[in-house]
Amino acid sequence: MGGGTSRAEAEKRSPDPDFTRFKARVDRVYISGLQRTHDDYVQRAARHLFKAQNFQEVIMETANVKEELLRLGIFKNLNISIDTTKGEGSTKNGYMVSFVGEELSRITGNVGVEVGQNDGAATTELVTPNLFGRGERLSLNLSRSYVRNSVVNMKFTKPFLHTIVGDYEPEASITLFRHASPHPWSKYRLEDNGMLLDFSFAVPSLGFVNSLQYELGMKELFALDKQTPFFVREHCGPRLVSTLRYIGQYDGRDDSVFPSAGVYVKGTTELIGSRLAQVGIVRQEMHAELNVPLFLGASLQLCGRIGAILHDKRKESLPIHQLYFPGGPQTLRGFELSGACPRREGIAAGCQSYWATGLHLWTPLPFNQYFGGFGNLFRTHAFYNIGTCDSFTTDKLRSTAGIGIAFRMGQKARIEFNYCQPLSYEAGDRTVKGFQFGIGYEFI
Repeated sequence: MGGGTSRAEAEKRSPDPDFTRFKARVDRVYISGLQRTHDDYVQRAARHLFKAQNFQEVIMETANVKEELLRLGIFKNLNISIDTTKGEGSTKNGYMVSFVGEELSRITGNVGVEVGQNDGAATTELVTPNLFGRGERLSLNLSRSYVRNSVVNMKFTKPFLHTIVGDYEPEASITLFRHASPHPWSKYRLEDNGMLLDFSFAVPSLGFVNSLQYELGMKELFALDKQTPFFVREHCGPRLVSTLRYIGQYDGRDDSVFPSAGVYVKGTTELIGSRLAQVGIVRQEMHAELNVPLFLGASLQLCGRIGAILHDKRKESLPIHQLYFPGGPQTLRGFELSGACPRREGIAAGCQSYWATGLHLWTPLPFNQYFGGFGNLFRTHAFYNIGTCDSFTTDKLRSTAGIGIAFRMGQKARIEFNYCQPLSYEAGDRTVKGFQFGIGYEFI
């Protein structure tokens, strides 16, 4: 027979080394490069290294520790070395693991672009990382969007990753903010100044992220122009608003922009009043998404959103900025922004409840293999959107079908360019028959 050696025989003769056969334990861990950081902020990150029993576990736990140290937000870069231990205190099969890092500068900054729901903004941010030596951050953020929204935020963040509950990623923050945004579909402008307290934590074993917030601010409505009707003007002027908010989120998708499998659920509940002890409005919203892989890179996506406001109608009417305004690329394609809700005196009047669903067939770009990695930034889809407002029945349905192409922007947002065909709508709705552009991070 021939003198050649088969690939299977070659692999059998020279298998990959099995590091689990080599007993090992970590005697010492060194973390150097710390100047402003307290020792107790990094010590907990290395705890699992001392449980390693073979060299394979040492390698795996070293990689995990590096990831956890970088997550502390104090290092610009981090290098690793593993060596045997010598001298006093050394044990048989003992190793020393060293992490050599460079701390972040006292002041960092960046200029970039931030994507919102059908909005993009130029942003400038200044940050003082690791302010007091335990991961604290003070940041100043300025942004202005093309629709003339402006945001000024000053935020102080305190993580608790080094504490006994660090596995739950607890973090507290306080934000002073000033937001200004026009709402041309309802002929008013809103200015919002106040303070936001936030405490967030995760349950990694279940994939849940939770956020408890308290917001106290002065909201002021202004008439946008002379055509602003009286039912909007009656809510103009400053108003002290107190909001207690809970946000819960589960993300089991394989990708946040173009998922092909997995489930995503996000719920928000707000208790709104003039002060903490006086709650006049309960506002709830839920978003859910299911992705099922098909064949040849295609996937089926079913998503939906529902919102409702509970309010004592015997008291004063709801301010218009508290209402829902469905319609647009993120809620119901084939309608203008806020174009699928009741109208009054020629403008969008909002609604106290709504629901909307979307069914999508996502496929890779045709001839994707000829575009290299660039082609992976695109997806095509056929979609069907349906929903309504002020009713949880099938009365007064709005629906749209269409096809389009989407482009990935970073790790969270995407741009959609769709051809829409509205199928059902109500008198007064503002529809878009033809091409529609959308940009955002959470679509139906």
